[in-house]
Amino acid sequence: MATSLQVGTAVAKPGSLQYGEWAAFEDAVGTREFLPVIIAQGREEGPCIWLTAGIHGPEHAGPSVLYHLLTPELADELRGTIVALPALCPPGLRTMAYVPYHVPENPNRLWPDGRESAPQDPDKPAPSAQERAYARLYREMEASADYLIDYHNAWTNSLSFVFKDRILYRTDGKSAEEVAATRAEAEALAGQLAAMIEAYGHTVVNEFPVEKYIDEKLHRSTSGAALLVGGIPAFTAELSTGHLPDAAVVQAAVAGTRNVLRWAGMLDGPREPIDQITVIESGYPVRRRQTPRVDRACVVLHTVETGDTVKAGDVVGLVRDVWGRPLGEGVIRAEEGGIVLGRAHGIYFNPGDPVLYMAVRDEDPMVGPYPEEFYKK
Repeated sequence: MATSLQVGTAVAKPGSLQYGEWAAFEDAVGTREFLPVIIAQGREEGPCIWLTAGIHGPEHAGPSVLYHLLTPELADELRGTIVALPALCPPGLRTMAYVPYHVPENPNRLWPDGRESAPQDPDKPAPSAQERAYARLYREMEASADYLIDYHNAWTNSLSFVFKDRILYRTDGKSAEEVAATRAEAEALAGQLAAMIEAYGHTVVNEFPVEKYIDEKLHRSTSGAALLVGGIPAFTAELSTGHLPDAAVVQAAVAGTRNVLRWAGMLDGPREPIDQITVIESGYPVRRRQTPRVDRACVVLHTVETGDTVKAGDVVGLVRDVWGRPLGEGVIRAEEGGIVLGRAHGIYFNPGDPVLYMAVRDEDPMVGPYPEEFYKK
């Protein structure tokens, strides 16, 4: 634990909470954007964990978790340091915008990916002020963080669950012995991550397989960058409903985070039960998938609930036209078995729209090499 740790204007002080601002950027009309910082430091040495939230404007449960978690009593009991940033994207939070007005894409895809910066292509947009800010913040995170949790919201009334990322390692330009050593490091990191997630105690869902993971730029998410570039055990916690946080989910996330602190040796006491929410243990690895999808414009009346387990062929919704008359068979069926993580919002669907967000059986390895062309681009 570095007792002199400083993030922005927040300076750690043993046995207390300290507050400050991390300067992000200034726009052309002089508006200064900063990220609020809270540092909780114990009186004894220990690891440093970063807790981040608020990168998407409609997602307010994560900041709520941090406000409930970080108390003077916690700092007095703590070993080590917590660096908390409850508002990673203030413009988005102000306007409740998932993609804020000042960046062209999902802000949770703007973190460093480990590749060397290429000369700026004059025919392509330059990195936004937000992306440049995250690059600076990442360097501070990498320098001090032993662990990281990034809090998000999934869908209205979804399960509260964890996304477990796959661990990727480099093979380019390496000998067989070097590749074996690199893979062993990745396996060790995967084991540490699995133990950290187990301590958190919520439903666990694996992220997409490697190619899809890269296509979706999830390696450039907050937790993805910490994990894959920095080698920092990190995960994304999805906390169900966003605009109006569910109090039980927030309580369960606070308890889960305190359990992670206990696992990391930062807090004493017995593990707290996660009994405020439904936790699903399928007995086999699962990954996320949006399925089934409708093949026509229609109304769908869901017949399953969040947390239900379905088999392939089970009816998961009634299919109607806009007057309420059955279309085709009159139902939509599950294409594969799995757990219902959440239901797609609303009842009006267009061709190709998913009806459910599912956790389905995952048989892909959790550790593997980066795609061959990744570091050549």
